[in-house]
Amino acid sequence: MKRLLYLLAALMMITGCGARSTYVVQQYLLDYSPPALAGLARANEVLRVESFSTAQAFASTSMLYRKSPLELSYYSRERWRVMPCDMVTDFLLRDLRNSGTFTAVLAYEDPGGGRYVVTGTVVEFLEVDKSDGPRARLSVDATLLDTTEREIAKRFVFQKTYTIEEPMKDKSARALAESMSGAMKKFSGQVMVDIHRGIGSAKEMKAP
Repeated sequence: MKRLLYLLAALMMITGCGARSTYVVQQYLLDYSPPALAGLARANEVLRVESFSTAQAFASTSMLYRKSPLELSYYSRERWRVMPCDMVTDFLLRDLRNSGTFTAVLAYEDPGGGRYVVTGTVVEFLEVDKSDGPRARLSVDATLLDTTEREIAKRFVFQKTYTIEEPMKDKSARALAESMSGAMKKFSGQVMVDIHRGIGSAKEMKAP
């Protein structure tokens, strides 16, 4: 009888633990149509997009939100499908290719090289809860390099920090993914215009 009671107690504990820990983790990706860039002349250059890095605080697939300047939390049952730096790199690469502005746009793993290289760091990728409601905040340091310059200091065509906040319709992981998609679209459009202008300026400086 004692042995039976022990077995029943053990079964109840196992069943209870399993019930508490079993749940489905919902995964999210960014989703938006490529930004339309009108009026940009074709730049006959090959561009390479290096893999972006991520600030350590955001180097995970957690969907983070900040209630106060010193507090950082995350949605427990939702996650990004891939790291923020990978999403930013992949979507920027897609948008640059879609623009049709360059002779070719190479990914970091593609063979061959190009005169201009785009690289950067995802500084912030989170929800920020404010008095007027939650917002998706994307901050990226982007750099355009001219690899034909011998001096390191002259290789920097530009280096700029882009910070974009998009209002969220409610406080939820899905709303964060939707608004972060809008923020990424705006960042992509802005940096592509700056890349085009930077290449034009670099060409003018080297023109005889």
